[in-house]
Amino acid sequence: MSILNRRAKFDYEIKETYIAGLVLDSNEVKPLRQGKASIQSSFINEQRGEIFINNFEIISVQKNFDGKKKIKSVKKLLLNKREIKKILGLLTTKGFTAVPMEIFFNEKGLAKVKFGVGVGKKKFDKRESIKQREWSRKKERLLRK
Repeated sequence: MSILNRRAKFDYEIKETYIAGLVLDSNEVKPLRQGKASIQSSFINEQRGEIFINNFEIISVQKNFDGKKKIKSVKKLLLNKREIKKILGLLTTKGFTAVPMEIFFNEKGLAKVKFGVGVGKKKFDKRESIKQREWSRKKERLLRK
């Protein structure tokens, strides 16, 4: 089960992608495995030389709690120093931003975040990507007939 941010590729032109480990508390693993999380409004930034994901929303159901509890939290990403330096170098460049694209569990069962560093698209770029997507769909339909 993976959690996707579908708007990331539409809103940003991704230059490089990275995969980082995610530091979780024990009560956050189960809802994440069930897919009860959201990264739509989350963003990645730097604090004290480390990289964090902010506004990471986990919907947890506690035993002694009647309803659902939405937790917006800040989680640390696990990266090498070399990778952190490279990402910080890109983020200091004007216009570049880091956006989470997917959260998944690898074959060892560890939570990972796939994020991209890129530039925000302008409105005409978005229109162009919509045209390309529609044309590829139309082409597939014509080839099937």
